[in-house]
Amino acid sequence: MKNLTVFVLLFALSGCAMKQEIPTKYYTLEFSNKLPSYTTRPQSIAILKPTLNAPYASKDIFFTQKPYVFEQYAVNKWVELPHLMIQNILYESFVASHLYSNVALDNSKVNYDLSLQSNIIKLFHAYENNQSYAVIHIKFDVVEKNKSTYAVHIEKKILCEENSPYGFIKAANKAFEEITLELLNSLRKTI
Repeated sequence: MKNLTVFVLLFALSGCAMKQEIPTKYYTLEFSNKLPSYTTRPQSIAILKPTLNAPYASKDIFFTQKPYVFEQYAVNKWVELPHLMIQNILYESFVASHLYSNVALDNSKVNYDLSLQSNIIKLFHAYENNQSYAVIHIKFDVVEKNKSTYAVHIEKKILCEENSPYGFIKAANKAFEEITLELLNSLRKTI
């Protein structure tokens, strides 16, 4: 009987130890090289680090299934803080577009003619009526000599190919491709 009790106890404890942890999946936002090249202006521009609403200041990927309720995926995370990935996407897009003669990530050491300030207002995965969407809203300000010379809000709601975190990432990358194209086209026409 003593051996049976020890065996049952060891079996029960080994079952707890065999519990497998689900590995975390990491996702990124990537630069799209499908942007046109523009006539270069003699101005320089600094792409400043975007500001963002507090919930998005982490590597958590948020989703919503009903209004006003946000949850985070347990095992799906951003590989880097979203605002840093977005700053890199903007930088690479501006460099590839050739719209400005000089593009930098920061204006702390060198004076630039312009700076691009951005505020990430929304960045989440929304589920609605058995479909899901990447919802992204960013406000951009072009600043010259401490004055805003151009401001635009760009909001995208892109249908995901699949209702999963990976579907959201693919739609978010498509949204950023559209956002950068729209931003660059509007800057080319206005400034």
